[in-house]
This record gives sequence, C-alpha cells and structure tokens, in this order.
Amino acid sequence: MKHIICIVTAALLILSTGPLQAQDKKEGESRWEKFRAEKVSFLTEKLELTPTEAQKFWPVYNELEKSRWEAQKTRRELEVRIHEVEDKNLSKKEIIQLTRDYSSSMEKEGQLYVKYNDEFLKILPPEKVLKLYRSENEFRMHMIRKFRDRDNNK
Repeated sequence: MKHIICIVTAALLILSTGPLQAQDKKEGESRWEKFRAEKVSFLTEKLELTPTEAQKFWPVYNELEKSRWEAQKTRRELEVRIHEVEDKNLSKKEIIQLTRDYSSSMEKEGQLYVKYNDEFLKILPPEKVLKLYRSENEFRMHMIRKFRDRDNNK
C-alpha cells in the first residue's frame, strides 16, 4: 500500500511540473508524460521510497531534471555549432572560445550533480542515493531496450 501511495504521489508531483515543449506539442506532451510517469514509477519502486522520502525527494529531483535539461540543451546547441565549424571560416580565437564554451558546459552539468548529490544526501540515506544513480542507469538501459525492441517489431 505504501508503494502505491508513493507512486501516485510521485506521479502527481512529476506531472504537475509541466511537460517538455516539443515540435508537435500535443504528441510531445503525451510522450513526455508517459516517459516521466514510467521513470517515476521505475525509480520509486527501485528506491523503495517511504511516503515521507518521496514527498521530499521528488521536488528536488524535478529541480535537478529541469536544470540538467537546460544544461544539456546548451551543450547540444554548442555541439551543433562545433559541427558547423567546417562550413564557416572561424578565426583561431573564435575556435578557442568555442572549445572553452563547450568544456564549460560540461563542467556546469558536472557541478549540478555535485550540488544535487548533497541535496539528496540530506533527504535519503546514502545507500538510496547510490541506488538512485544505479537505477537511473538501469532505467536508461530499459528505455534503450524498449525502443530497440519497438523498432525491431516494425
């Protein structure tokens, strides 16, 4: 019963944070909401969050996800610029700045993990924080297998 309450509470917290904007907003929102709900369910089950832990954990995790999304968006924009360098005549100074901007974007993303690791340790026992990182990787692999299987069944 506790797990059901945790899952429902976590899903409501996640879904209330607002969907990712996509090219086709309606379809993108639906896919994003399904993805987020599946991730919440997966992590809640793996972490075995108590209702109190879930109530404190999910808002902080949602902040991390939002910040991580913004950092990754910036890095992806820089990656596009890096790939376009061959098509442009950039000066050595401009190229150096581009390399610095890119490495700085990677550093900012790393700093997010350091900051939020400390936040998670205030909320969860260290064993659950470690389990969070392992579970995020397991979820990523789960989704890769799911999409690969979907593509193979077409």
